[in-house]
Amino acid sequence: MSVCLVFCTVPEENLAKKVASALVDKKLAACVKIIPRVSAVYRWEGKVITDTECQLIIKTVTDCVEEAFTLVHRHHPYDVPEWLVVPDVQGSDSYISWIGEQTTA
Repeated sequence: MSVCLVFCTVPEENLAKKVASALVDKKLAACVKIIPRVSAVYRWEGKVITDTECQLIIKTVTDCVEEAFTLVHRHHPYDVPEWLVVPDVQGSDSYISWIGEQTTA
């Protein structure tokens, strides 16, 4: 089993909670951390934008990443949602096992 972290932003906290709950409920993530009010500076359609978003840190297994992305994309209002996967995350044996037990993979 390979554990990974996924980073994704959403525009507001209610959507963050909805997405996080759906991922955990469907066993596509063991845990989703929601960090409210992070500042983002990025270029979009030729302009530099400064915005406030919620950062999601999704703890899951590699086998669930594709289905998790499909779920997030279905709820997400952005044309290009952030979806960054950090593979092969290491941790304590008990925590890594817990993540595996909580996901469908």
